[in-house]
Amino acid sequence: MALSERKREQLTAFLGGLPTATAVKLFAAIEADRASGGDHLPHNEILNGLRKRLLDRGAVLPSRRADARRLFFTPFEDFFVGERQGRKRPGVIPRASLAPIWRLMMRETALSEAAFAAASLDEAIRAGRDTDDLERALFIAAEAGLGRVLDAAMVESGARAHIGDMLGGEAAFADLQELRRLLAGVEHFKQMQRILPAGAGASSEDDLYALRSAFLSAHDQSPKLAAFLLLAVKGRLEKPWRALAFYYHLARSADERLEAARDEIAALPEALFEDLEAMARGLERDGLAAEKFDAQAGRLRVGWFADYADGLARQAEKAGDNVSVNRIEACREVAAEAFERFCELALGALREATPARQSGGSSFLMAQRPDYAAPPSPRAVEQAKEGAMLIASATSFADRLGAAADLAADIAREAREKMSTFANDLVTEIRAAEGAERKAAERMLDQTLDIAEPLLDREEAGLIRDRAKAAAVAV
Repeated sequence: MALSERKREQLTAFLGGLPTATAVKLFAAIEADRASGGDHLPHNEILNGLRKRLLDRGAVLPSRRADARRLFFTPFEDFFVGERQGRKRPGVIPRASLAPIWRLMMRETALSEAAFAAASLDEAIRAGRDTDDLERALFIAAEAGLGRVLDAAMVESGARAHIGDMLGGEAAFADLQELRRLLAGVEHFKQMQRILPAGAGASSEDDLYALRSAFLSAHDQSPKLAAFLLLAVKGRLEKPWRALAFYYHLARSADERLEAARDEIAALPEALFEDLEAMARGLERDGLAAEKFDAQAGRLRVGWFADYADGLARQAEKAGDNVSVNRIEACREVAAEAFERFCELALGALREATPARQSGGSSFLMAQRPDYAAPPSPRAVEQAKEGAMLIASATSFADRLGAAADLAADIAREAREKMSTFANDLVTEIRAAEGAERKAAERMLDQTLDIAEPLLDREEAGLIRDRAKAAAVAV
């Protein structure tokens, strides 16, 4: 079930307001409904939203119930990403493709052996029996069945159209092709996962040698599988850029067995830099799309880009790899220009949330005055809050991105002065107004100071509040 953009926004707002305990219970219930074949809920959208909010709050996600579907996809989980972005890249499979792929496996005649193996595996799990042999049988049947399906699709246009319809499009078809290739290396991926726990931090020396051995073993079977194994390492680490250390470990090793694997080894840094370049291009596109600007998303994405660039740069500088350092700097330049545009858009969001009108002759103000009779929409207020947070971090981000620090400082200063002036003008309006108008001006002042919290120091904000209280009792 797909959701419209409006429905997705409403769902996100609802999930964000749930208490943590309720969200954990809902997460478990939605997962159970999806696993049982329920198709009346947007499972992926709900679970992705809940997962993000629970992790943001530091909550522990509920343990996931084992079933055939989960066991089948687990060896490949380090290739899965939240959503599709841009062209298909090796070793990147959006989670949205998993449900249609599994549905195809369970329904397509050529994959009946895989469906039977999955049913037997589910039964063994429920009965508490050993599942190793049944799990192995599922992988073997799936590899053979997908081979038949895809071979037919490559020579028969009708078969390809049928599979494309079941998967929901050509992009998911490419994901299915890649999964078929990955199935040949399932044992290698399992071995790598035993070496590195999910979300692993920095790799120890022992880890590096164990991963090297796993890489060579995979290369003996298939050079392409060995390259995919390196991409899985990138996805396995909490901080993907730390995989660059493993690249240097392999590329600079005196082990003669690695000589034949130079091309496959080079796939790892290329994937890391493609990640960075894709992020920079995404920031650039967003900076040009003012109507779609989201200050919160922009701040988080700029922060993640800066972390990624810093992490890669540290690894490259440590290894004396100046070519990679220059490539990182080129990405930073693109991101820096985008961030400057983000700051300008955030300043625009502040203007949107501080409406003004021309002064009348009886006003205490000489030019424009706050228009407290026309309060901004809740969305405009939310965007302004996030915009203020982005601007407050402008100088720090500018330093990390190599952006124009003077421009960032100027925007931050302009934002502070604007919000301070608007708040003080509202105090004047509170003193001059009466009754309902005074109440409206007070509400707008509270809203303005809430928005400006990241920009104004506490002493200034406190002084404005004190003056507003005094103004509110003026006769």
